[in-house]
Amino acid sequence: MLKITEHFEYYNRNRNHISTFQTVNEWNTYFEMAVAEDEILFNDCPKSHCAHVQLQKTADDKYCCNIKSSYYIGLDRFPKLGLDVYISPKINTINQRLDYIKILLEALSEPENFEHLGGLMQAKFDNNWIWINREEVPILTPFLLAQFLTVVKSLVKKGLKKSYYTRTDNLRNRIKGKLLVGPQIKNNVLKNRLLDNFCQFQEFGVDSEVNQFLKFVLSKVAHYMDLYGHNTDIYKNLKSHLDYCEGGFHHISDTQFRQFKYKEVNAFYKHYNIAIQLGNQILRLEDYNIAREANISHEVPHPPFWIDMSKLFELYVFKLLKEKYPGENELRYHETFNRQEPDFILNTRSGVQAIVDCKYKPRYATGNPNIEDARQLSGYTRLNKIYQYFELDHNELIPAYIIYPANLDKLNITEVAPVDSFETQEQPESSAILNPPSCRISTTYKMMYMEEVYLPTDNHPNPLQI
Repeated sequence: MLKITEHFEYYNRNRNHISTFQTVNEWNTYFEMAVAEDEILFNDCPKSHCAHVQLQKTADDKYCCNIKSSYYIGLDRFPKLGLDVYISPKINTINQRLDYIKILLEALSEPENFEHLGGLMQAKFDNNWIWINREEVPILTPFLLAQFLTVVKSLVKKGLKKSYYTRTDNLRNRIKGKLLVGPQIKNNVLKNRLLDNFCQFQEFGVDSEVNQFLKFVLSKVAHYMDLYGHNTDIYKNLKSHLDYCEGGFHHISDTQFRQFKYKEVNAFYKHYNIAIQLGNQILRLEDYNIAREANISHEVPHPPFWIDMSKLFELYVFKLLKEKYPGENELRYHETFNRQEPDFILNTRSGVQAIVDCKYKPRYATGNPNIEDARQLSGYTRLNKIYQYFELDHNELIPAYIIYPANLDKLNITEVAPVDSFETQEQPESSAILNPPSCRISTTYKMMYMEEVYLPTDNHPNPLQI
């Protein structure tokens, strides 16, 4: 298996990555294949490359390898080479490890983020599963559990959906709905219970099939969490959410499911569709968790999957901005203007008007915006419709902000990847949109700012303070 991190080529600027490729078992056999290069795409999108590898063997038997990875983390197999690959977060080091579960829980504490979960994750349950070291905690299972518990928790807060559902019961001294002749004879007549009536009838309440399905998945979630141990961060992060959810399903009947097909058309309960989709995916993981419990070897099978870390970072930043600017329409997420889509548009009551873009890139820890990102932001700030939305004079310049992960400055990237230098300039507190000390101004571009956001890690004392 090839084990690398996100943005591998950034941290490994030498063109030949053969030393990394040689960590793969029987690595030289891949050079004997007719495949010169291979890649993995996210959701089969040609513009979304999860991983790319290029192999070359010269006439004088020299091996050359070029490896590239983007901002996706996950486990998969190169389709042509048949080579397994595992990509971990680039923030992970010996001294720190990204707490992606806490990031997700924080992001989903903002209910509006439920509308933007599309494209966050891809799980390939129907593909051949990959054998991995059982001691490496897989990302997919806790990530699904965290999403499911957060969505179900919001449903419990709102109130579980009530609907009509079919119920059968042995009623005393009365008949309701229709009398079931066969069960009536078997359970009452033959047992001389002449006052009882076995009936089937419609009832209105929360004990519907869809809620029974969610309760069944919750029982599986509790079992999966126990596999990680009560002292793990995953268990501690999710336990309070699980307890809250289980309390809301106390009066729901226990029923077993393999999968559940249902589509909620009521807009008020539309988050049921997200919960059902996640619930079905969690049930698909049952084979993996059974193997994990029963297998005494060092490896267990796990489904291929990918998580878009740039999307997760974007959801996290949205939660932080929404927390600071909670007013109606103060913060717009992925609003489209002339077929262009900035990440965020700030138009606050306090007078802040700006375009905000999230960049999950390592270079911003110590550098200025690169020319591509600067052009993108400059294009947003010059759209006529943006000026009309802000009701600004065309002679004014709209501020542009780049928000990036601050944790990356702990990595020694300047030695392997020099970036543009900058000089810190004194800034008025009003220039920052999140936290004044974290704001820098670009020395290359006018009214372009860079703000850092700390992502939760297992060693950061206060990861949510920015």
